Amino acid sequence: AVVSTQSRHYRRGKIRGLVEPMRMLLRYAGIDYEEVVYEQGDAPNFDKSVWFDVKFTLGLDFPNLPYLIDGDVKLTQSISILHYLSAKTGLFPKGSNPADISRYDMIDHAIMDFVLIGVRLCYDSTADNFEANKVAVVARGKEFMKQFSSALGDNKYFAGDDITGTDFWMFEAIDRFVKMEPTFIEHDNLKMFMERIRGLPELKEYFNYPESTYNWPLNNKHAVFR
Repeated sequence: AVVSTQSRHYRRGKIRGLVEPMRMLLRYAGIDYEEVVYEQGDAPNFDKSVWFDVKFTLGLDFPNLPYLIDGDVKLTQSISILHYLSAKTGLFPKGSNPADISRYDMIDHAIMDFVLIGVRLCYDSTADNFEANKVAVVARGKEFMKQFSSALGDNKYFAGDDITGTDFWMFEAIDRFVKMEPTFIEHDNLKMFMERIRGLPELKEYFNYPESTYNWPLNNKHAVFR
């Protein structure tokens, strides 16, 4: 769980998973938090009872990981949590109208589609076929990257000059592919975007501290690529 001084609670395994952009957002916003982790057991059983034993006892409408509790607010689903924290911390597009907000929401969901093709590769492959399967997944990922490059254009961030939760989500999504394929990024504006996020003073410790969650595995213990 992540527990901030504002009584925010997170729940997730000891992996980057789908919660890492929220961790980045909280660090960028300067919100102190403590993280308590549900860690999957080791092979061969990969026991998950540490989570399943409490899953339906927490008052969540749709119990899942990750989840957030902020006072009376209890949320699951990564994009919903990201949007909530973005709005609460002011990391939301300034002066947006409904059309703008819907566009950023569309980008967030496209990012999820992008992330999940990589996640499925890591969990559904075996050690024998991972590299062969990766070829098609990387090619599909680059189709998304072309669209992301077009959406970013000449802007600093995906909402122009305003950094938002979408930017942390995009950084994490692209970085996951770079971990699997170091030469994955082909578009100059996305290369500069990634460098811009890495260079944020608020995230210096996040990227450089050896014990940072940034250095945790991407995926859980039963994935062929972690």
